[in-house]
Amino acid sequence: MKRWLMPLSLLGVFFFSHWLYTMTKVQSATIVEQYDENGNVIGFSEYVKGRVVAITDVVEEPNGNQAYLLEIELLGGRFRGKRALFRNYIHPTGFPMLNINADVGDIVLCRVAGTGEVLSTRTLVQDYSRDGFIVALLGFLFAVVILVGRETGIRAVVTMVINGLLIYFVLLPMVHRGHSPVWAVVLTCALISIQSRLIVAGFGRKTYAAILGTIGGVVIAGLVILYAQQYLHFTGLEKANAVELVQSQSAAYLDFAGLMIGGMLIGLLGVANDAAIEVASAMEEVNEANPNLSIPQLIVSGMNVGTDILGTMTNTIVFVYFGMRLLIVLGVVGTDIIPVTTMELFSLGVVAAELVRIIAGTFGLVLTIPLTAAISGLFHWYARRRALARAYA
Repeated sequence: MKRWLMPLSLLGVFFFSHWLYTMTKVQSATIVEQYDENGNVIGFSEYVKGRVVAITDVVEEPNGNQAYLLEIELLGGRFRGKRALFRNYIHPTGFPMLNINADVGDIVLCRVAGTGEVLSTRTLVQDYSRDGFIVALLGFLFAVVILVGRETGIRAVVTMVINGLLIYFVLLPMVHRGHSPVWAVVLTCALISIQSRLIVAGFGRKTYAAILGTIGGVVIAGLVILYAQQYLHFTGLEKANAVELVQSQSAAYLDFAGLMIGGMLIGLLGVANDAAIEVASAMEEVNEANPNLSIPQLIVSGMNVGTDILGTMTNTIVFVYFGMRLLIVLGVVGTDIIPVTTMELFSLGVVAAELVRIIAGTFGLVLTIPLTAAISGLFHWYARRRALARAYA
């Protein structure tokens, strides 16, 4: 059966990716619906995908903009399969990077409206369709992971899929229902840590120690961030997209400060999980090689491994967060767009929030190592005590 495991897994990845890619093309998202007194839909507006069939005309407008008239075949929604003319506005000046330069054969995201069975003339090209390519790239990644990692790669792919499902079906619904984002993230991180460790490493002392050490590190980092949030008066609106969301009445129930803290904790989970399992695995190997080693000496061995991990992982946290926020740094340092002094720079909400993210993440990682070492040592002590009791029974 093992000889067929990898080919079957690759085949499963192919069919799943193809199915998901097809679904992204035909899906639609309703924006507004209008009903008559009998509850029938009489007017609606929705997002759908469409394929550009032809560019029929280019209209020059008085303000210098250009309106491209695109014939587009709708791939989903209420008017799936129909063709319609869509306006695509191109701005030669101002912000040309925001233009959607769609060509024949491209799949774009469209905004359509209609009344009954009639498609309205208020149709616009909204954006490029990017999710299909992301799905294909993700499927290719899964295939490469399986080819390189074999059985371990298969388990890694399974954990990645389950992690995505946990975020989509546990974390996001809890936040949408008004639960505390911090506790929702802590619960989700715990579930992710448990299932990923059990699937990849299996049941055993090192798995249990890694799970508890990871959860402990995440909780400690959460406490640090909570204290910093209160002391530094973060609102969670330090980013422009959050400001846009809060202006929407449908987002009035969201706890933006909690969401910011939750995002910081999720960023820590990956590195804390890796550090914990490496420390626990090293202690397991040392114990197997020298079962006469005392528990304090075993813990010291785990800590020695942890310090080596610490030197690289802390830099990883800084580089990852800095790389993700490089545009922010460029926006506030050394430009005339946002002229600030060094003193003002570290008081900017967006900059301070990112610095707290790095510091708290490093804090959680640093404490994950001794927590895991101590818990693993406790498990080994208990296992030796049970073995001794059985020997004298």
